[in-house]
Amino acid sequence: MSGPILPSLAHKLLRLLPPEDAHRAGLRLVRLLRPGRLEPPEGIQLKTWLGRLAPPIGLAAGFDKTGESVAHLSRLGFGYLVAGSVTLNPRPGNRRPRIVRRRGEALVNAMGLPNPGIDVFAKNLSIGAPLAGVPVVASIAGADPEEIVACYERLRGVVAGVEVNLSSPSLRDAVAIWSEERFSHLVELLVSVKWCPLALKIPPLARAELRNHVLRAVKIWVDNGLESITAVNTLPVSETRLSTGFGGLSGRPLNPYMLETLRELRSLIGGNCEINAVGGIFSAEDALQAFRLGASTVQVYTALVYRGPRVVRQIVADLAKILASMGASSLEEILP
Repeated sequence: MSGPILPSLAHKLLRLLPPEDAHRAGLRLVRLLRPGRLEPPEGIQLKTWLGRLAPPIGLAAGFDKTGESVAHLSRLGFGYLVAGSVTLNPRPGNRRPRIVRRRGEALVNAMGLPNPGIDVFAKNLSIGAPLAGVPVVASIAGADPEEIVACYERLRGVVAGVEVNLSSPSLRDAVAIWSEERFSHLVELLVSVKWCPLALKIPPLARAELRNHVLRAVKIWVDNGLESITAVNTLPVSETRLSTGFGGLSGRPLNPYMLETLRELRSLIGGNCEINAVGGIFSAEDALQAFRLGASTVQVYTALVYRGPRVVRQIVADLAKILASMGASSLEEILP
């Protein structure tokens, strides 16, 4: 399956399955792909919180929830991979249906953070991460600071970085999670045991009751010298087809919320912290817009679902064409 025809055909067939079944089958099919490692043009790289990445395009959290597939997913051309989110103890997630497609290249999920627990997850990554050939980041989540820090400690030496996910719609009592006192306690604990670069994943700044809490937390994160912000997680929406009646919206419709959050973050933190942009990145033009608003990396997920396994290679190829048309030899030349 090294040529373009069979992966494209398989992707079309997967679209006929229910979303969760298609995802599971897709992960199995990725193991059969042998596309060869992507060697992006020299200019398609940036210095980031994970070192110099070529390309500065990552797989967002949620695609590989168990950490079992990172070595295979790296073949799709990513510059880095985020696995998880994982919690301290195993979680089965919500009952089905828990993910649906929407028009306009969108998904709504209420997965409920299904994962095997930190011990199995760390074991899986200890095997797969060294084989990936690119930095692997673990996404961790939890109901309280102590649980999150326990997950972080368990991953010591296993991954290149850790993304702290406090923004999943599956986490209850979001206002309490983002409260200044609780968040400051989390940051204090993380700083006291810090062993690798850390990113904080935040929600879109669309919920009035959360907005000020999140921006205050970002300031605390940056003031403590932590490296990165990942913006944004999914947008909570109503969805009657899901067992929960609501879920998190991702894909094309999330893009404007992500861009607005990037603008807010750059206004708040300047250049004192790096940003990973995620939300509706489907094309080179989408990626370039995020880079120009201050992102040092972009992440994709829903684009992989709708555009297939060659989407990262297409974005890289098109970025190279855009640079050439501008007379630039590297991304760094055209960024602020």
